[in-house]
Amino acid sequence: MHGAWAKELRIVTIESAPFGFIGKDGKPTGMMYEIGNLIATEAGFSYTNQITPYARSAHVVARGDADFVLRYRSAELSSSAIPVAGVLSLPTIVVGKPALKFRSLVDLRGKWVGVPRGGRFDDAFDAQADIQKYQVSDYSQMLKMLMNDRIDAALGSSIGLFYNAHQLGIKKEQLGKPLVLSTQTFELHLSQKTADEETIAALKGAVARLKSRNDIRKVVDKYLNSFDWELASR
Repeated sequence: MHGAWAKELRIVTIESAPFGFIGKDGKPTGMMYEIGNLIATEAGFSYTNQITPYARSAHVVARGDADFVLRYRSAELSSSAIPVAGVLSLPTIVVGKPALKFRSLVDLRGKWVGVPRGGRFDDAFDAQADIQKYQVSDYSQMLKMLMNDRIDAALGSSIGLFYNAHQLGIKKEQLGKPLVLSTQTFELHLSQKTADEETIAALKGAVARLKSRNDIRKVVDKYLNSFDWELASR
């Protein structure tokens, strides 16, 4: 690890609660913020970590202005970054109020579904022209619209939706049974501009060790004590 010690990793974390956000104390925090720091520390690197808007997080890694980001794959990242390791797999779900039953994508035809701006969550959903997709800036806005009957359903990661529902005081009983579309994985994307073999090996090993000790899972559970985020993927 001789060369790696000298290198400081520049991490960017997506700005989306609970993955990355500014806490009540004015300091950056979040599930992926903590996991990113944990990986860098376990791999033996010093680091900086900046909360960055979702779309911009791919640009800065592509340009080499940041070394890594934990997020879903995108076209931009697949051409400019190395997917080093899968960190956390999450179900992509659609959830509405209990009165509406969603058993498949067919049930969403003609419905207005909130979608987080800039996110790619499910190819089959994206391909359905007859689902009305309403772009929203974040999960919190989407859930408020759902509760106020301004949209019929909300799409996103189970953690993103359930964490924000809890923060807004929405009870489990106020939401219907989620329709599980697919599973997406938060991956460690390392910039091709700054990557070297030693760093790749160190980060890969760090993720494997953290997973084997259940350390990543402990961070996730800390943020989601109220909803069973894995329920959907069983």
